[in-house]
Amino acid sequence: MISVATQGGTITNFSPRFTLTGMTGVFPPNVIAGLATVTGTDGPPTVDAIANAPAAGGAAGAAPAAYTVPYNLQTGLTRYAPMQPVPPTKITKKKPTPLFPTSAYTIATTWMARPTMVTTLTLSRTFSVSSRENTAAPASQPTGDMAKFL
Repeated sequence: MISVATQGGTITNFSPRFTLTGMTGVFPPNVIAGLATVTGTDGPPTVDAIANAPAAGGAAGAAPAAYTVPYNLQTGLTRYAPMQPVPPTKITKKKPTPLFPTSAYTIATTWMARPTMVTTLTLSRTFSVSSRENTAAPASQPTGDMAKFL
């Protein structure tokens, strides 16, 4: 599991090792050699990359402002996509409107050039949800003729 720290950087935690049985197939020799070096059931140690997090503008430390630039105007190997906002409690619009213009595309009829983008990062969840127990008494079951149909 990879967690992103609020000050930038990540912490990677690994689960204990486990065994799968009843599997079929063949591993290449380098995988078999790697499996032979594994001992015990503890997973790899935690990787704490907070202390050496990239500067603002890097993948893990991207400033929230990076997510406000329209996707089709971004350049570089990493692009930033905003999280779709949660609608308010009452929706009044009848026709949706896009937040950003659509990206241009070309239908490939021959081999295309190497892509100029490697990764798209999406902004983390921008809303929170709270809930509470419904303490109202449940409605009674139907009786008479209505009970026959339910």
